[in-house]
Amino acid sequence: MNFSEITTIITVGILASLLGLSLLQFSSVRKSMRIQSEQQIYARIIESRMKLENTEAFTKMAKENPLFAERLSLVDNPDEYYTVIAYLDLIEFLFHQYNTKMMDTKLWPRWKALAKTLIGIPKFKKVWDKTKYVHNSDFIQFMDSL
Repeated sequence: MNFSEITTIITVGILASLLGLSLLQFSSVRKSMRIQSEQQIYARIIESRMKLENTEAFTKMAKENPLFAERLSLVDNPDEYYTVIAYLDLIEFLFHQYNTKMMDTKLWPRWKALAKTLIGIPKFKKVWDKTKYVHNSDFIQFMDSL
């Protein structure tokens, strides 16, 4: 082999390595973007849900349903119920983020402490006890352990 062939082989090897690294980096960036998109979509869905539910029109319709009527009777007014549900959704989302290592582990203790504080509020606990079956089993175990 002459110097020119060796140089060509080395150049091709370097270019192939760079291409491989670029593909790996692209895959990582794509995964990160997908996760961010999912988080943003989830946040928008929760926000939209709260805006829709926390209206007189929805509350009036909801009271016609025995399940909702029972849930709303646990608190003094619908705003309290919707506030509890919003916190539960937020904490469950953050719990999921923590368990999937999408949250800095240094941040989780603060949210865990908030969950423990909230579950100590009698109305919050009442709503949790009546609605917990709709949540993920891991989250139920976590909340019930507080």
